[in-house]
Amino acid sequence: MNFDSNTLQQLRQLIGDCRTAVLTAHVNPDGDAVGSVLALWHWLRNRGIDAHVLLPNAAPSNLQWMPGAERMLTYSARHIDLIASADIVFVLDLNTVTRLGDLGQHIANSSARIVNIDHHTHPQDFAHIAFVDTESSSTCAMIADIIRELSGAESITPAIATCLYTGIMTDSGSFRFPRTTSKLFADVSVLVSKGADPVVCYEEVMNQSSFGRTKLLGAALASLTLHAEGKLCTMIVRRSDLLATSCSVDDVEGFVHHTLTIAGVRAGILFVEVDGEVKCSFRSKGEVFVRDLAALYGGGGHVHASGARIRRMPIDQVVRVVTDSALNLFTAPD
Repeated sequence: MNFDSNTLQQLRQLIGDCRTAVLTAHVNPDGDAVGSVLALWHWLRNRGIDAHVLLPNAAPSNLQWMPGAERMLTYSARHIDLIASADIVFVLDLNTVTRLGDLGQHIANSSARIVNIDHHTHPQDFAHIAFVDTESSSTCAMIADIIRELSGAESITPAIATCLYTGIMTDSGSFRFPRTTSKLFADVSVLVSKGADPVVCYEEVMNQSSFGRTKLLGAALASLTLHAEGKLCTMIVRRSDLLATSCSVDDVEGFVHHTLTIAGVRAGILFVEVDGEVKCSFRSKGEVFVRDLAALYGGGGHVHASGARIRRMPIDQVVRVVTDSALNLFTAPD
């Protein structure tokens, strides 16, 4: 990433004057969100800054093995004073404070300087300093660049390297999504040389499913339905499926990718029924973009990977309405 020199200098000065920092990421944090907050947390603490990771809700169990994960806090009202006392709040891997839930309002109202580092499209202007690169594979890749710019590659410890590698690996689809470039592989090679273990990172994130989660995947796969002459695939996880397998909504992470493994499918949607709402995950490939589809229902994300939550509507109605909207992705313009 080519950083604006003035913005980078502002960040350098802000960190130089900082005593206390809070780091956060979006609701339902994924590997890139958790990897980015933990990597930057390690780096700030190594510089003598009293830093705290404060997430809107708990990270999935398959991400809680990363170095420092046991120190992450889950937001509650008792953390309001922590936000109020922070010199800087780092808001990572999101483009709007609304993706922080109730935590976002407290951050917006705080006197702290807000630093946003993100790679999602359509960013909102809510930060005092913003690093946004929609061409980056991940927020972790951006943070790796920022750390090297501010203090050199020698400041990347094994813990930092492990967190950054994990975030890059997960957000790049294990190095198979668009924006997996030669530069990304070069950057990752540095992280491996600094102590990231690719075997451990993959094993801990991808191969730690419980028996119940594997059974849940079977139920989800059994629900697969093709539409638009095989170009659209939908998958449904009902609340009854979650209860029958003793799983939570966190356990469906990654399920939606199975919709794109079918030959001819260009877009997939996963519908998950949770208390009071239906979580919709959209994925696509090629020239089919799903971000605007998610935006129709108050969501957002990347052009090929987005999400939305629909409240006060039964799941069968959500599936019917959203699927009908998705068919427009394959309607030729007049």
